[in-house]
Amino acid sequence: MSAPYLSASDRAALNGTHYVEEAVRVYLMRDLDGSNTWVIDPTTFGEPLYSDYDDGPVTEECQCERPDECAGVVKVMSGIGLPGGEELMRMLADGLGYSVAKVEQS
Repeated sequence: MSAPYLSASDRAALNGTHYVEEAVRVYLMRDLDGSNTWVIDPTTFGEPLYSDYDDGPVTEECQCERPDECAGVVKVMSGIGLPGGEELMRMLADGLGYSVAKVEQS
């Protein structure tokens, strides 16, 4: 029997931690070769991704009931830069159980 689903905010509450979330925007574009497929827009690489939230990290789902402490955690997380495309790829790979190897271009 599988364990019941717990949201990330529920898991944070069980761990006694704050649930702070952020969303990043990855731009896609139509492949320039005209194949009508989506590719990642090159603006995704080389710089931190753009936040999808107007005011940075949010805590609407945090269950801590300690708003001052939560605000301090948001301030810390706001000072940590968002990942770039390569770092996001590694985060996705880790979360999905994949490993990443860079292929050298000749």
